[in-house]
Amino acid sequence: MATVVVLANTSLNDDDKKRFVEGIGAAVTESLRLPSHLKTILLQELPRANGTPKDFEEITFFVYTAPNKPVETKRDLVRNIQLAAEKILTGVNVKTIVIIKEHADENVGVGGQLRLDQI
Repeated sequence: MATVVVLANTSLNDDDKKRFVEGIGAAVTESLRLPSHLKTILLQELPRANGTPKDFEEITFFVYTAPNKPVETKRDLVRNIQLAAEKILTGVNVKTIVIIKEHADENVGVGGQLRLDQI
């Protein structure tokens, strides 16, 4: 499972938001070698006035996932998120920041139960 919280200073229309969420979701599940249904992507757009002025689109990705991913998998994740963002935001200078937060099943609750107890 991967949960991705995205903070962006973009102003996407509804169709572009859908393409963005789908494209990032595919990049994440392919990179982490997960089935496509094991993801949640949450996009939060922030007004430019709420951030430091930049000459580019800066998008921060917080990726929450299970531990012990090989470093090469993490490299793929970071690279594929950048490529997906560039593909979706064509003609725009985009810089992605990816923060990977791994967590053990004892530190995650789903539906009122620790993941540790659901196994």
